[in-house]
Amino acid sequence: MRVTNKMINNNLLLNLNRGLSRLEKINNQLGTKKKINQPSDDPVKTGVILRTSSSIREVEQLIRNVDAAVSWLDATDVVLQDVVSVIHRAKELAVAGASTHLDDTARKALADEVAQLFDNVFQLANSTHGGRYIFALQYTDVKPFTKVDEAAPVSQVEFLAGKSLADVRPVQFDIGAEKPMEVSLNGGEIFGPIFDALRTLYDGLNNGDGAAVNTVIGSLDTALDNVLRKISEVGGKQNRVELARERFTDLKLNLTRILSEDQDLDYSEAIMELKMEEFAYRTALSVGARIIQP
Repeated sequence: MRVTNKMINNNLLLNLNRGLSRLEKINNQLGTKKKINQPSDDPVKTGVILRTSSSIREVEQLIRNVDAAVSWLDATDVVLQDVVSVIHRAKELAVAGASTHLDDTARKALADEVAQLFDNVFQLANSTHGGRYIFALQYTDVKPFTKVDEAAPVSQVEFLAGKSLADVRPVQFDIGAEKPMEVSLNGGEIFGPIFDALRTLYDGLNNGDGAAVNTVIGSLDTALDNVLRKISEVGGKQNRVELARERFTDLKLNLTRILSEDQDLDYSEAIMELKMEEFAYRTALSVGARIIQP
């Protein structure tokens, strides 16, 4: 085979361009801190990186959902604990009001305190978290409890007046399970019996009806048991979401490590390759200068 000067020149330029391409690739990797910057760099690893990145985004969204669920449940637990304190105080007033030794003035003083407890429970029932009502189920933008008679010290209370509760569902968060976890409670089931008991207690104290006051004690016990069951339910869900957060945090760390192994650049290795390519390119230039000169 006859070798001409043109063949030598073409091969020299081809090799120089290949060297420059390798230098440009390494410089690009050093600039982006990633081994793979486009699918053509490594199609197989590109697919792995895309799948891993997608999994990390999904886990991050689940962690955000868990954090939101934890926040909601914590707010609910705080309100229910305050409700328990109010019911205990109402029971104390009911026991004191059932005494036959109290006169009308003392009973009316107890009734005034019951009215204050009623207002306290009313405020707790309309508690909000992040601008949303906690006990309004999915009607989080609607005030759940309204008084029928605003002027009365202790009035009848309506739950989600004018709203249909047939198909309404509680607030839910997807925490990775097959079924989203419910975090909100039905305020009507919790606070309805309490409002009724306090209203009966107030009327009994004002009217001097000892039998009605005695009956209220049992109603308050039933309402207290109901609230305690809800607190236990909320506590169980709090433990569940905390375990889910730990699991998702560990999963994210594992996926991030896998992504780093496939994508992140080894600086020492890249710099060593860069120096080798620079040496090879300079050598090729020197050799080319001698070959082309004659």
